[in-house]
Amino acid sequence: MAALRDVTRYRQLAILTTVGVCLLTVAGGIVRLTGSGLGCDDWPNCNSERFVDVSSGHAAIEQVNRLLSGVIGVPTLLLAISAFRVRPQVIGLRWPAIGVLVSVLANGVVGGVAVRKDLHPALVQSHFLLAMVSVAFGIVAVHRSSSSASQAGRTTSWRSRPGQLTALLTSLTAVALVTGTVVTGTGPHAGEQDVRRFGFDISNVARIHSATVITALAVAGLLAWTLRRGADSDAGVRAALSGWIFVGLLQSAVGYTQYFNGVPELLVGTHIALATGLWVMTMRLLLMTIETPQPECNTKMMLPTAARV
Repeated sequence: MAALRDVTRYRQLAILTTVGVCLLTVAGGIVRLTGSGLGCDDWPNCNSERFVDVSSGHAAIEQVNRLLSGVIGVPTLLLAISAFRVRPQVIGLRWPAIGVLVSVLANGVVGGVAVRKDLHPALVQSHFLLAMVSVAFGIVAVHRSSSSASQAGRTTSWRSRPGQLTALLTSLTAVALVTGTVVTGTGPHAGEQDVRRFGFDISNVARIHSATVITALAVAGLLAWTLRRGADSDAGVRAALSGWIFVGLLQSAVGYTQYFNGVPELLVGTHIALATGLWVMTMRLLLMTIETPQPECNTKMMLPTAARV
């Protein structure tokens, strides 16, 4: 019973941390879209005179974002600590918790450097992508601490056709995120007026981003067809894929709409939120496809002999 309580606590912290990082990502988008990226032009102080400054709207928005970052650090640290407190040890709980902690701390440093370097687009791009790394680790932590996965052990199916297609879909989604940040780093929403942008042609980078998204959707369609043909395919995986396709199509519609309407802030913010949600769904789909729990009857055998991380 004590072991189950430890895993349950771990899972609760993993969910809280992952949700928090997702909210922080959207909040970072709001900072950028409101032109508040240099509302605090120093780090960790807000400016050369004050550690905290809410004397202007831009400063207040950036200050709230920094406060949220600090709040998210608490469950992140507790998650890493709880990973070492689970007894007996459960396979695969430590490394995703440590991954979340390291990536969140690294992102704090990158955010500070980005402010000191006047929001260089490569640093702002890295800020978002590191957040997606944190989300990925968080989803792994949530999945690994689910009752079926943590108690009964897991088998992997990388070599299966659905597993290979899901891995490809995950890779393409990651590429789409990267190309999307290049489009953003080339476009008008820099977080502050007159800061440096990527010197690419916006039409060309938008086409490249669009091509990666279309390719990902095509692979998702192929995966859906493969799962439909498989008589033993899991209903949960099919449902997760259906959700992914819906959000992917919605995200594409929002992307095209914002591009042809002068990238208004509201649509760009929606695009950021949907991209974050789609990445969560991608990681969840990947883990559901390639990792399947062993039969429940092996639980008593697995827990006492679980390998150390």
